[in-house]
Amino acid sequence: MIIQSKNNRQVLLQRLTADDIDKLTGYFQKLGTETLKRYGPHGFDKQSLSELYKNAGNHAAFIAEDTETSEIIAYSVILSGYLEHDSFRLQSYGLTLNHVTDCTFAPSVADEWQSQGIGNSLFHFMLADLKLNGIKRIILWGGVQSDNQKAVNYYLKNGFRILGEFEYYGLNYDMILEIN
Repeated sequence: MIIQSKNNRQVLLQRLTADDIDKLTGYFQKLGTETLKRYGPHGFDKQSLSELYKNAGNHAAFIAEDTETSEIIAYSVILSGYLEHDSFRLQSYGLTLNHVTDCTFAPSVADEWQSQGIGNSLFHFMLADLKLNGIKRIILWGGVQSDNQKAVNYYLKNGFRILGEFEYYGLNYDMILEIN
């Protein structure tokens, strides 16, 4: 699907394929220190990414690509189910977790493309796919750092709600989206 960003550039939204691993590695190499500090669901090197997506199994990913340069400008990874090490904390909020209808989500947008509508467009593109595949709930991967107000606002704007907070290298919020 092709969309137009706020800066009037055409952007292709699609599922990540094995052919995109080199471009994805380049994407992570270009992210700024602050963005990398706030994003960490997996390794950023080619070997880690290749292993993760070689036998994708319970992982899927979606990318936004600048049609002019063919560079990846946004990336979202989905894990079917939930992270086992988070299950006790998530259940403490009263959730009944389900590996079939829950998924765990971690998005990122290249520094120079933030606030251009790319994250929202990629999220809604991905959301349509998740709905078709029977997903009923999206859990943030490792929560969101409470001092990352831009991200917190993004999630709230897209219908996520804060479940609670936890300490891990600072204060974090667990957030969730119930899909209708």
